[in-house]
Amino acid sequence: PPGDVAFLSHSGAICAAAIDWARGQGYGISKLISLGNQADVTETDLLAPTASDGYTKVIALYLEGIKSGRRFIEEARSVVSSVPIIALKVGRFESGRKAAASHTGALAGEESAYNAVFQRAGVLRAETSEELFDEARALAWCPLPKGNRVAVLTNAGGPGVTAADALETLDLKMAELSEETLARLREILPPEASLNNPVDMLASATPAQFAACLQVLIMDTGTDSIMVIYPTPPMHTAGAVAKAMIPVIHKSEKPIVISVMGDRLIQEAVEHLRAARIPEYRFPERAAAALAALYKRVVLLEYAAAKPVIRKDVDKKLVQDILQRQVQKDHISAPETEQILRAYGIPTSRMSLAKNQEEAAELAAEMGMPVVLKVASPDISHKTDVGGVLLNLADEKSVRAGFQTILEQARAALPEAVITGVYVQEMVPRGQEVIVGAVQDPQFGPVMMFGSGGTEVEGLKDLAFGLAPLTDLEIDYMLNKTWAGQKLKGFRNIQPADIQGVRDVLVRLAQLASDFPSLVEIEINPLRVFSEGKGTAAVDVRIHFDAGAHST
Repeated sequence: PPGDVAFLSHSGAICAAAIDWARGQGYGISKLISLGNQADVTETDLLAPTASDGYTKVIALYLEGIKSGRRFIEEARSVVSSVPIIALKVGRFESGRKAAASHTGALAGEESAYNAVFQRAGVLRAETSEELFDEARALAWCPLPKGNRVAVLTNAGGPGVTAADALETLDLKMAELSEETLARLREILPPEASLNNPVDMLASATPAQFAACLQVLIMDTGTDSIMVIYPTPPMHTAGAVAKAMIPVIHKSEKPIVISVMGDRLIQEAVEHLRAARIPEYRFPERAAAALAALYKRVVLLEYAAAKPVIRKDVDKKLVQDILQRQVQKDHISAPETEQILRAYGIPTSRMSLAKNQEEAAELAAEMGMPVVLKVASPDISHKTDVGGVLLNLADEKSVRAGFQTILEQARAALPEAVITGVYVQEMVPRGQEVIVGAVQDPQFGPVMMFGSGGTEVEGLKDLAFGLAPLTDLEIDYMLNKTWAGQKLKGFRNIQPADIQGVRDVLVRLAQLASDFPSLVEIEINPLRVFSEGKGTAAVDVRIHFDAGAHST
């Protein structure tokens, strides 16, 4: 049937199923476009024309990949301010990515990149096909909430608890009803009813009580959205309850979704609600996901409007000169890496290369003891794995002995590795350790990473991602999503660390990665974070340079 949701799909079969599903659900589709292998037209080309057709209120996408990543972001950002976009991106795992590549010919990017892209573009991401259409319907039919506080109205205890669990899982909050609201509910309901949110009216609730209680919740100033749940009332038809609530819902400026539970006995209610363009779902979990999508839409509008943070006090020419000298080499040395980071204002610990024990001792004396020794080799990425790192060497004798020990251990572990000497590095004070990195995604450009650093990276996988150059909102997200970011605020016996210093490093590294695509991977692990106001220091840095991609 005609409607207000446009569906753009990389799969013709999914399109055919969507038509039949829409017909059965009484669901309106404004446009149905199968993009096939996108030989000449892509979903990106169609976003703006679809959004401006005058009757599409939501764009739903089934994607197996995105060919022009940065262009997709810009087109989507220009659209979502007026028309929401929700996408189901398939091919998350290796088997799925292979199938997607053979189907569309497009490379499927890494999931972390897609999450960062959708967030930057203001695009909602559905986890399943069911979610895609469930949430598209809510986006088309409901006003947006002002916040994440939800009131639940039900005629049974179990479904109310189920809804509360689902809402909390989706980062929505159960609203705290005001005393005025509770007093009004007492006037409507019997003493046995439970007035605490979820509001359980009991199985005896009448259609009139449903409507009256719903009106009271709409008026509650601490409630942003409402879910109504009801199995078929034993003394009234589900259809009668729906008919009583529809006029109240139509007057509401708050989003309201219905979970009418059952099958055969609820068909009349379903028909009434669909005809009235009120989202209805069989189970509370689906209704909760719809409300979460509405609130996520509010949040994503802010992401789409945010501007990247750019620092002006960077020396781009110095980095350009350093990289130009590296075109004939296959790697960037540690001292050059330090120069690159410092050119962009990223604090590092001092480091110099020693070719023999005498040079190591001289450098250590010049820096001031204690020092760190690290094996210097383009073939060794994880130095600690080969015994290539010695810490806290406090005198000349230990430095000389350490130089020889590192060479022996590294050669024993990797006999084929080319070893150019040993780096002498100043010993950095203790602090919290995080990882900050950037990788060039072939579709979307530089993707930023932040999380728990040091030796915890692979074990904890406490990581969050954003798109470079970063906005303040994306940095907030990366810090708030990870335990590493939360820990920087202080925890039990852990003192608060320099969060502003970490934010500054994220901004500067993102800018570096954006300015120089030939730096295909940059990893600072660990970035040592000192106490509040004391700054940070990049302790160990690895840069993967693609000389072929570098332009003068």
